[in-house]
Amino acid sequence: MGAVEDGAQRLRIREGSPRDALELLTLRRDVLAEGRWFIGTEVDRTLEQEIRNIAALKASLTQALLVARLDGRLVGMVSLTNPPFRRTQHVVKLEIMVEEASRGQGIGKALLEAALDWAEAAPVAKIGLNVFADNARALALYRSLGFAEEGRRSREYRMEDGTWRDDVLLYRFVGGEEPL
Repeated sequence: MGAVEDGAQRLRIREGSPRDALELLTLRRDVLAEGRWFIGTEVDRTLEQEIRNIAALKASLTQALLVARLDGRLVGMVSLTNPPFRRTQHVVKLEIMVEEASRGQGIGKALLEAALDWAEAAPVAKIGLNVFADNARALALYRSLGFAEEGRRSREYRMEDGTWRDDVLLYRFVGGEEPL
């Protein structure tokens, strides 16, 4: 998919494969354990389920999984998935994760740009995602790449400490002009 030179380090983004399953589960477990960026806080699939999920994404024309490797080590992923309904096959939901130690190095942006490139070539018209309203860094990145706010769900999530968090829905149309 792509490579970015950064001094002695090399970032590669490519389509995910079943051989990435264990590292993807580890990444997911570690990011979810932070408890800050996602609704869930635990990994909900086994290694066998992850392998099957990756294979299904690879076989689909309207879904994708991209992984980022820095010097050969998996440090991030982005998935683009859609429900199995004919009326929504043109819309994908984006989920992105970058390990904590690798954030702030442009990996998230590189993954998003690769996802946008994939979407432009796929039979996809719209990318949607959800992000916590207080995740200013992620919101700034999404907006810098052309995502716009579609809506906001106030007090959608109640955290363990009793605080409330709003959910922001973002979207970006791909493949040409925005439909009317």
